[in-house]
Order: sequence, then structure tokens, then C-alpha cells
Amino acid sequence: MRVLYVINGFNQGGAEHGLLTLLENGFFEGHDLRVLALCRGHGGLAETVGKAAGAGRLRLAHDSEALTMGSMLKGAFALAGEMRRHRPDLVVLSLKQANIVGRFVLCFFPKARCVSFEHIMRYRSRRLQWVYQYLLWLLSFRVGEVWGDCRDTIDETKRYFMPIRQRRSQVVPLFCVQEGTQSKSDYGLAQPLRMAVAGRLSPVKNIDKLIGAVRRLIDSGTPVVLDVFGDGPEYANLEKTIKDLGLDDSVTLLGFRQAWFTDGPSYDIYVNASDTEGFCIVVAEAMAVGLPVITTDVGGIRDYGRDGVNMMKFAVPDEASIVEHVEALTKDEALRRKIGTQAATDMAENYSAAALRTAGSRVLEALPGTADTGT
Repeated sequence: MRVLYVINGFNQGGAEHGLLTLLENGFFEGHDLRVLALCRGHGGLAETVGKAAGAGRLRLAHDSEALTMGSMLKGAFALAGEMRRHRPDLVVLSLKQANIVGRFVLCFFPKARCVSFEHIMRYRSRRLQWVYQYLLWLLSFRVGEVWGDCRDTIDETKRYFMPIRQRRSQVVPLFCVQEGTQSKSDYGLAQPLRMAVAGRLSPVKNIDKLIGAVRRLIDSGTPVVLDVFGDGPEYANLEKTIKDLGLDDSVTLLGFRQAWFTDGPSYDIYVNASDTEGFCIVVAEAMAVGLPVITTDVGGIRDYGRDGVNMMKFAVPDEASIVEHVEALTKDEALRRKIGTQAATDMAENYSAAALRTAGSRVLEALPGTADTGT
């Protein structure tokens, strides 16, 4: 089958790096895949994806770091050209701008099957959010199938689709445990306690509450340090919070690191306090290296996380809940070892390269002639 994967660009992040995960682990194995990006994006991920896709199989509509209206316009013409030249059977649209451009252009190519690959439950944009939402809803009639990084994402994004047709839906997690991943073996506590969190620094991550919990733990007599891996719009606000709470020596903002989890075994606890998540790759990464995880029960975490078995869950992402669960884990080495080792085992079994290839066969080979299930 001829497949064209259309994406905004290659900034470092979940959906963008997720395509690389699919390519490197054989999700599209046996199919003729080409990739079109509306722009290059920041960093060197475009070159890495190009090598993984194969010579001549990645095209950049606009060689720019930022996605602009000009990039989207050039992307529309580039997509039309790809449709005429390669006549793909399946077009996968990833991220909202690629979906707007792709759905519009595909109105002129009705024979190609269109898949919307959803990565977030709610569309957010600093500008033109209502315009994006309306256009996505208006053009949703062109989408024949929906992929999502977890079942919650698929269910929550139904609001952005016209209910005028039935669409098949498929879960395609953008995560894979690499062979040779080193897991934590020592579950004794460091002094001070070492905690970690990773991800985009946005308000929904509630990292300010996690920092507040650090202050409470220290005040109650539990020495602790917190390393924050990631970048985003909340960076400056978090810097101020750290300073205001007098935590300059206890909380460190380390910026974005692609493989932050390679240092994972040196930490004692990983904490995620997000309001919403998709699959939540960073929690899966922490589990894969055997880190005891404390997290809110949201998004894909509901699918792979078992409270008291391979992680600890709390319902309300506030400082008191974080402190309560951290203190419980610090007092019980056997529990830390139990959930950490079980987490590593579960991730290795369920999210291996072989599992991802199997998922690719299931999703792609079932496309022609499959009965729709409602989305």
C-alpha cells in the first residue's frame, strides 16, 4: 500500500518524535511510505527522520523553522503535487495544521483514504484557536478513519468531527522500549531524595504544584531535590516560583533532553501531576527504566497503569496529594521495588519493537473493506 504521512514539521516533542519511533521500529514495514512536512522545524530531527524514512522519501514544503501561513500554503501545493505523482492509497494527517491543509486538499482527491492522527484531547492555540476548531470540524467529513495515541484521546476528540459518517478508530501508541534499556536495580533512597519530572512545560502539567510539594516536603523534614526536564511556555513562571519559594538549591530546570530517561535509574521517584494527557510518553519512559511512578490517572495512563501494581495513582493533582504519596513511597522500599520492577516488565512486554510492528500490521492491513465502528 502507498502511504503518505503529512505532519507540521519536526520540532522536538511527542507527535513529531513519535513518527521517528514508528519508522525505526517497523510500523510501516512492507508498505511504500513517504513523508511530507509543512516546514522543517527546530533542531536536527528532520534529518534523522529523513534517514529513517529512506533516501528521497521525506519532502519539506518550506525549509523554515517556524510554521507560518506561508508554510501552510506551500504545504497545500506540495501535497497536491504528491497526490498527483505518487497517488497514495492512504494519507495520514498528524497535528492540527497538517489536518486543515490535508483535509482541504484531499477534497480534490476523493479516492485516497484519509486518516486523522490525534495526539491531544483538546486543541489549544495562542492565536486563532476558534478558527482552527471550526475549520477542523467543517472539513471532518473528509476523514474516514481516526488514529489516536490512546483510547481517551480518540473519545475526547469526537467533538471535532461532524457526526455525519461512521469512522473506524484505532489506537497507535507512539512509544517503544528499545532493546538494551537499562532498568533501575537499587531501590534504596538517595540523600536527599531525588525526584524527576519530564515533559512540555505547560499549565496543564501542574509543575508549579509539584514545586510547591517540594517546599512542603522540605519543611516537614524530608530533604528532596527535583529535576525538571523540558521546555515550554511556563519556563519563566516556574523559574519565578522556584525563586519565590527559596528552592534554588532544590529544584533545577534542565531544559529539553531527548533521552532524559537514560539518567532515570539514578532517581528515586518520578511524579506526574498533569490535568490531561494523551498516551503520556514520559511516564511510559520512566516506567520502562523501573522508576517508581506517582501520577494522576489520566489519558493513556489509564490503559497501562495499575494502581499499587506498577505505579501509584492519585485523583486530585494538588500539593497535599503529591506529598502524601511521596511520603508513603519513601517509607516502603519493598513497595518501591515492587511497582518499579513490575513497571519495567510491563513496558518491555507490551511496548517492544515486535509489538509495534504487530500493531502496524493490524492497523494498516485492516484498512480496506473493514466495517466502521463509530467515532
